[in-house]
Amino acid sequence: MSVIDDMVEIEAYIKALFPAAITGKQVIDEQPPANSFYIRMLNEDRETETRYHFRIDRTYQIVHFAERPDTVLANMQTIGDAVYQNEHIGPIRINGFSVSQPTMTENDLFVIIGILDTSIRQARAQETYPKINHIGVRRI
Repeated sequence: MSVIDDMVEIEAYIKALFPAAITGKQVIDEQPPANSFYIRMLNEDRETETRYHFRIDRTYQIVHFAERPDTVLANMQTIGDAVYQNEHIGPIRINGFSVSQPTMTENDLFVIIGILDTSIRQARAQETYPKINHIGVRRI
């Protein structure tokens, strides 16, 4: 899966938990609204596991804005509980989820940042061979 596919999958997961929330990807608005979530990719690391597949480890930042500090904490706890119950968001495996403390922004909202550590295994392209059309048996 591509980074964009992952971000869309994570965004859909958050929208399922918080249907009324506003979501965005990678770029946070200059004046973000209350009840908004932004998904940002922080880094990616690839590692060979076998000759037939490799693992892609990605770290995402989930930034949440709300009017009260208890709201951002409760909403991040909801996300944390959900990802640890399922351990997957679609095909994305969840390795860890951590959360910062809430902070007040310049526009009098509270912001909290969650770090989502994920991994995906991807198959390498394999050479294909034509199928055998017919096998004949001869008697000797």
